Amino acid sequence: MTKGTFGDNLKREREMRGVSLEEISTATRIATRFLRAIENEQWEQLPGGVFNRGFVRAVARYLGLDEENIVAEYALAVDERPSVPVWTGRPPALPPDRAWLRWVLAALAIVALIAGSWFATRRILSWRAARRAARSAGLSAAAPPSLPQLAPVDAAPAPSGGLAADAPQYTVPATASAAPSTAATAPAPADSTPAAGATAENPVLLVLKVVVDKKTKVTIDADTDQLFSGTLKAGENRVFSAKDRFDVSARDAGALTLELNGKTLAPIGPSGKSGKITLTREALKGAAGGAN
Repeated sequence: MTKGTFGDNLKREREMRGVSLEEISTATRIATRFLRAIENEQWEQLPGGVFNRGFVRAVARYLGLDEENIVAEYALAVDERPSVPVWTGRPPALPPDRAWLRWVLAALAIVALIAGSWFATRRILSWRAARRAARSAGLSAAAPPSLPQLAPVDAAPAPSGGLAADAPQYTVPATASAAPSTAATAPAPADSTPAAGATAENPVLLVLKVVVDKKTKVTIDADTDQLFSGTLKAGENRVFSAKDRFDVSARDAGALTLELNGKTLAPIGPSGKSGKITLTREALKGAAGGAN
């Protein structure tokens, strides 16, 4: 078949029926550029293969032509081998070029990646804060109670008459000789001297209780670690421990009630405004005379 015959015949059949390319495109969902390429026999602008046959068959069906004859004429026009299978399905809908869709999908992927990183970072920070709090609470629970100092076995009272004879052996130093004598005559209460020694060598941990009256954001640092950073709801209570100091800050200072080692402290600021305070053992001494 001479080049241009197939396309011209198909175009003439369409114009005889008063049908436009846009009407065929709407009915068959084939882009008008493909229909125009078929009529101009510009085969290089078509998808190729079974899609071209499907387009030709759909156009012939819409125009009321013999589909098999039109497909056979198309095969002669493009010099196709007859062994090529004929596609009989409905031609797929080929959407127009959507380069912008790739950009939208890429932007959504980037936003999802950023959101995932943000949530993961918050989870990691919360987990670290909880771990520090648990470690601090574990140290507080594992601290052994103060035990009274027991007198040595050798400090037991000697039999009658032997104390004066053995006295010169225990006169150095003077503090060492006074201890057995006191233990032998009138034992001191278990909580007097040992308690003072325990306070000097192993200070008692600072225990902070936070009582929240209304929802606010709170940050609590103990010594060099951050124990908590987040929002506490009304009615929620938290207990923290530290060795030397606390740094407490709140977005609404009036929403917090602080107790340090059982002593109620003054508010860290007016209600509705942010406030910050540093609590040390000096603050505990200053609150000793306050309300419990």
